[in-house]
Amino acid sequence: MQPLISADNHVFEPVTLWQDNLPPAMRDRGPRLEQAGEWFVLRVEGMPDRKLTRVEPPAPNRAETVGEKQKRRAVLSKGGGADPDERLRDMHSDGVVAEVIYPTFGLFIDMVADAELQMACARVYNDWLADTFLHRSDTFVPAAVIPVRDATSAAAELGRVAQRGFKTAMIPTSPPEGLPYNRPEYDAVWSIAAEARVPLAMHTGTGALPSPEKGPGGAVINYAKVGLLSADTLCYFAASGVLERFPALRLVFVESGAGWLAYCCERMDEAFDEHEQWVKPKLAERPSHYVRAQCHVTLGADRTPLFTRSITGIEPLLWASDYPHPEGTYPHSQETVARIFGGLSADEQHAVTFANAARLYDLDAAALTGARA
Repeated sequence: MQPLISADNHVFEPVTLWQDNLPPAMRDRGPRLEQAGEWFVLRVEGMPDRKLTRVEPPAPNRAETVGEKQKRRAVLSKGGGADPDERLRDMHSDGVVAEVIYPTFGLFIDMVADAELQMACARVYNDWLADTFLHRSDTFVPAAVIPVRDATSAAAELGRVAQRGFKTAMIPTSPPEGLPYNRPEYDAVWSIAAEARVPLAMHTGTGALPSPEKGPGGAVINYAKVGLLSADTLCYFAASGVLERFPALRLVFVESGAGWLAYCCERMDEAFDEHEQWVKPKLAERPSHYVRAQCHVTLGADRTPLFTRSITGIEPLLWASDYPHPEGTYPHSQETVARIFGGLSADEQHAVTFANAARLYDLDAAALTGARA
């Protein structure tokens, strides 16, 4: 069985995590489990309710018992989604020897409008994540959540989680309105990430509602557009000189497709060369140079980045399972990898499915392959 590293998996954090752990004054504003009609929903300030499961009400005129409350909480948690031992069993059966872990409900923290509440929610999640997964940092690479509405607080939290042992952290794909990523306010964040060698990930759907189009074709339109948000953000980092000024900074664009990467490289280079008189800053290299050296994208079943690897190089490409989401490749990752990457050389396939991620996240490749041998 081929050893694989998935660069995008998810945890199903306890749905009452923030109700149980936020400061008491914030608990009625943070993410919380509530009943709305016949549904239990996750209510997040600044977002529409997220439906979780239908209500099974107690008999008329009878309050819900403690046992029923515990059963409801169990239904709303997702087995291996939050249990390291169950995850390890699933990974072993699928040939996945290490994984990068992103949140589920925590993806919406960046939508909270109040910066203080937003950061408090992130700290609760980050501490729970550390306590749950960092004891196996050889296998699990959990991503801390770093809201950036207040850049000073973001830098402080990034420094704190780096000290706790996190190897990667998330910032929103779409930055707060009026604070694009080419602003100098963020320099302290980039500096800490570069110095600590903590790649910054931008997961699809973070920082902006992922489904704004409700009319005809909305589901397809919204799914296609999320990659364009990542492409937009990549250009801000590369063309503005952020990547040049922080050469140790690494960025990962997650679950937003990957075919747009080659387009961005060629389009930015064309502008850099053909419209030189208007280009500021004057980078030492073309924008694509910094993208190939410092940026990464995850891919599951999309083939386009394989066809355009002569433009991007093979190094930016990271395979992802998306476990435990139903659209992911588990438990058929081995067959999927063989089918999707069959046209690559053995070295290229190994790079995309294992070596690139091992290098990026400082994992012991020899130990991981030995464990699978």
